[in-house]
Amino acid sequence: MIADWLVGTWELDSFTGTDEEGNVTEIMGEGATGFICYSNDGWISVQIARAGRPRYDIPDTEGGSEEQTLAAARGLFAYAGEFEVDEENGIVYHKLKYSLIPNWIGSAQKRYVGREGDNVLVLTADPVRMGKEGKKQKSRLRWIRRVPR
Repeated sequence: MIADWLVGTWELDSFTGTDEEGNVTEIMGEGATGFICYSNDGWISVQIARAGRPRYDIPDTEGGSEEQTLAAARGLFAYAGEFEVDEENGIVYHKLKYSLIPNWIGSAQKRYVGREGDNVLVLTADPVRMGKEGKKQKSRLRWIRRVPR
């Protein structure tokens, strides 16, 4: 079952978007890092960070300049909530209770589940407008299962 297989922590391998012309871009830039965690009690948490985010002048939650704070927010993608799996259609719904993007709170983000062997998860989504140009892109996130120590 997909729901059982998903449980665990997965580290980001790649996060790409493909536009209508077939051009592929790295959504969070080269070297982005992150994780997705599906828990036994039906919760999900996702954190993805752009590589090379600038540090704050003062290492404190309020210690960054306006530019640093904006860069920090734009360089992070995060949400959490519950998940539900449609086993028949190979879809997982992320039902968001928390999100860096306020408009996503209360939404159900639909992700198509793909597998590459036992330890690679591929999540794709229907095309949405992304990036500064606002081009419609289909996202593809490839995750590697984190092996417990």
